[in-house]
Amino acid sequence: MKRFVMAALCTLGLVGFVMAEEFNLQISKINDDGSITGTKLAMAGKGKGKGGGGAGGGFGKGEEVTVKFASGVKVYKGKFDTDAKAFVKEGDDLGLVGLKNAFKTADQVNVTVGGTALGDKDTLELSIKDGKVAAKMNGKDVDVNTVKVSGKAPLGTRVTTNDDGTVNTVIITGTGGGFGKGKKGGGN
Repeated sequence: MKRFVMAALCTLGLVGFVMAEEFNLQISKINDDGSITGTKLAMAGKGKGKGGGGAGGGFGKGEEVTVKFASGVKVYKGKFDTDAKAFVKEGDDLGLVGLKNAFKTADQVNVTVGGTALGDKDTLELSIKDGKVAAKMNGKDVDVNTVKVSGKAPLGTRVTTNDDGTVNTVIITGTGGGFGKGKKGGGN
């Protein structure tokens, strides 16, 4: 009976205690209530070395989660540091506006010609004549092999939570979207 009581107390103690956590999150939706929804992915190499986690990590199955932002959440662009073997913060805090802009960019269909993103005033025409595909941009012939269309994708991030489970730091890893610099050819 002593063992049962002790096991029950330990279980209740562990269940009632939420620890701060760091994980990869592929954001699929930014909700109106101040939360984000996405697929939580396990970090590669979790628990090994300083910072725990490898390059991008998160290959394999994930679970859909919705997490809330802590007040004062910090959002940064991230870059992969080969020495640390992890994504690290780059630049100043972008705030929630920066996260929303990056998500908006990832949530759009992107079209590039020769590596340059189409602007608001560009016109791209694709046609098939006599079994041959042709492309024109702004009335000029372009090599159809340089036209690239990429679809919507979730925004890749590295998220850190407080002990209460709210998100306090987001590092945008750039996976599945850009940082939305707002210039023609911008992105990441």
